[in-house]
Amino acid sequence: MVETYIGIGSNLGDRRDFCARALGLLGMLPQSQLVRYSSAYETEPVGDVGGPFLNLVARVDTDLPAWRLLLILKETERGMGRDPDRSSGPRTMDLDLLFYGDQVIHDNGLEVPHPRLHERRFVLAPLAELTPAFRHPALGETVASLLTTLKDPHAVRRLEEPVVPWTPGGACRP
Repeated sequence: MVETYIGIGSNLGDRRDFCARALGLLGMLPQSQLVRYSSAYETEPVGDVGGPFLNLVARVDTDLPAWRLLLILKETERGMGRDPDRSSGPRTMDLDLLFYGDQVIHDNGLEVPHPRLHERRFVLAPLAELTPAFRHPALGETVASLLTTLKDPHAVRRLEEPVVPWTPGGACRP
């Protein structure tokens, strides 16, 4: 199985519920296992995209090809009310494939590692909580090092109350 990291974010509606639903759906992916996930972080939006985001990162180990995983993530966003024609702006759900193992992929809209993850505190803070020693395969730096040297001025606040994945029978912890 390939170790992947997926960014989860929401700044519309019940953000915690949307993130819980996204975690639950990641836990039901075929040929995959939701291994663990970070704390939730409340973060300032980048650009003019509405109110604060709730962000977290999940580790999902999978046998799915990267392109198939990306398609499922985009389908999940649409199923949760995201407008696929808007690349920015407020959103109920944003799912980003951050890392797909140690692979570097640039193919027909699939960019892995995510091209801006090293510039975003709202990605690096929860990612560093999960895997500080993971090396960015294109930059060669650890996640912890990228976070330490980051110049992103946007505020990020770790929340004490965890987001618990939604399941058809209710919430559960992995």
